[in-house]
Amino acid sequence: MTSDTRVQGGAREVAPLSADPPDLDRSCGSCTLCCRVLEIQALNKPAGVLCRHNTGTGCGIYPKRPETCARWHCLWRRINALPDTLRPDRSGVMYSLDSRSPTADAPDAACIVGRAVHDDRDFDRPETVEAFAMFVREGSFPVWKVSERGAFLVHPGL
Repeated sequence: MTSDTRVQGGAREVAPLSADPPDLDRSCGSCTLCCRVLEIQALNKPAGVLCRHNTGTGCGIYPKRPETCARWHCLWRRINALPDTLRPDRSGVMYSLDSRSPTADAPDAACIVGRAVHDDRDFDRPETVEAFAMFVREGSFPVWKVSERGAFLVHPGL
């Protein structure tokens, strides 16, 4: 992927900094938003379109999924401090640790990205406001809010 990767709907193919396993106590359940929101170039899947391999409850090619999918993890599954109400299909916001900034004109760097998957009014929910505040307080990474309106830097990180 090059630095001029197209951003559509505030999402693009990204790889996380860490491939540590997600919290085993948290399940995606019926949430498959990552299969819709993210662009996956290896599958010619644009952002905002449900992946053709989605079964409705998971990935139909899970053992052979592209590396981008295998390495991407939802932060709701990784950070126990994020309450159950922030599971992406419940909150409308999907959090990830990306190795690239969400805009082509910003420098590539590790960052926290919160993507509004339906409506940027989901950013106004109290639990979502607190999640962004938690990421800002931690301070290690730039924090971005991404929606159909664009990508906005909330905190520049250290």
